[in-house]
Amino acid sequence: MTTRSLAALALAAVLGWSVPARSADEPKLPNVKVFDKLVIDTLRTVHNKGADLYNEGKDFTGAYRIYQGALMTVRPLLAHRPDTQKIIDTGLDDAEKEADVSRKAFLLHNTIEGVRKNLKVAISDTKPAPPTKKPEEKAPDEPKKTDSPMKKAEEPAKKPDESKPATRPTAPTPKEVKPK
Repeated sequence: MTTRSLAALALAAVLGWSVPARSADEPKLPNVKVFDKLVIDTLRTVHNKGADLYNEGKDFTGAYRIYQGALMTVRPLLAHRPDTQKIIDTGLDDAEKEADVSRKAFLLHNTIEGVRKNLKVAISDTKPAPPTKKPEEKAPDEPKKTDSPMKKAEEPAKKPDESKPATRPTAPTPKEVKPK
């Protein structure tokens, strides 16, 4: 070694420089549950924006493109959830095969709901309980209600506003859009 090399090594030792234990190329991964929750919340926001475009503005193409872009964006971020990536791949493929853009948007709407549900189950580390069907009780003269084809995803529970009277929430049931 030359004198310069030895001097540089001695200076590094005196100053306390050390080689980091981890290389700079190694990324620090976030907490998976926190990350998945962030994806769930982001997809809820995207879902609600697309539902507004679909239902209120009848902008089926806009809703489809928002859903498509969001799913394509989150897919590589979910490499730790291959089953969720499969849901996204299947939904995007099914939508691509459709000719009617309103149907394409609705298929991706269902895909986003499926991804969110899958991630919620993964976060909770529990398997979902099998759905139980309750017989519908309907008054004989009651007219049939028609729901909008897409419902906004539910926001997280908020504290009730005591200045307003309490109302009982109803569970939305999305109906499928039939192509014309």
